[in-house]
Amino acid sequence: MKTVVDQAERLKAIDPRESFIVSAPAGSGKTGLITQRILGLLATVNEPEEILSITFTRKAAAEMASRVHIALQQAANEPRPSDSYAAQTWDLAQKALLQDKHLNWNLLDMPNRLRIQTIDSFCRIARQFSLETKLGDISDPSEYPEAHYEAASRSLLQKLETDESLAPSLEIILAHTG
Repeated sequence: MKTVVDQAERLKAIDPRESFIVSAPAGSGKTGLITQRILGLLATVNEPEEILSITFTRKAAAEMASRVHIALQQAANEPRPSDSYAAQTWDLAQKALLQDKHLNWNLLDMPNRLRIQTIDSFCRIARQFSLETKLGDISDPSEYPEAHYEAASRSLLQKLETDESLAPSLEIILAHTG
């Protein structure tokens, strides 16, 4: 794979010490990047279930899980590729396999331990456990969210009138929604 313009940002995005949201057009390499990120995270966690990757569709979740599993299989059974991108994925998978072996995860035989799922499936799980948290009940999605958006906006504006400490945070949020 040729070097891409945003290579530095891609390398940052696979750093397990930071959190990222990946947003890019179709065909830009998001799945490969997130595969590498998951492999990098696997080398640092105590249990693979500590990693949660959420996507929009079941097809995308299945593709992601498949790519991670294939990368682990290739690192376990094949020599390091000469292509720099494939080699980077292989190296990350090798580190994940070392952690797998050290902690007896057995990911090659039990890939379902990886938590790669859709937003909908995550929300169903969150709803099941919401009563056990301080969040309380999680309501079903509204068919008319505009009324809730308006109420939230009015509430924010009222708070801004009385609490100036919110302004810097709001400025940061607005800068990212440009």
